Amino acid sequence: MCSNCGVIESITPVKEEGKGTAIGAVAGGLAGLVVGNQIGGGNGKTLAKIAGAAGGALLGNKIEKKVRATTHYDIKVRLDNGTETTVSQANEPTLAVGAAVQVVDGVVVAN
Repeated sequence: MCSNCGVIESITPVKEEGKGTAIGAVAGGLAGLVVGNQIGGGNGKTLAKIAGAAGGALLGNKIEKKVRATTHYDIKVRLDNGTETTVSQANEPTLAVGAAVQVVDGVVVAN
């Protein structure tokens, strides 16, 4: 019996949110400041610039995280001995659910 042989039971894409580096927040804050500067006059303009900069920074950070998001794939394999194991890989697998595979050094390969 092959202890690391089995069949793919499921392949699940897992999206991971990217990390913000402050570049998005700074760029968004500056853009919000420019937009806020176009609104109102006097104290209203000052408040608009502050609100625009804060809102822009928040939005810029969220956009940066979305742009830097990655996807990995969790491949669940039912081994011939009855146990299950899950292997994660960065690239979309070329094998399909139901394929006979072998788990070698944390990688799923065709059997």
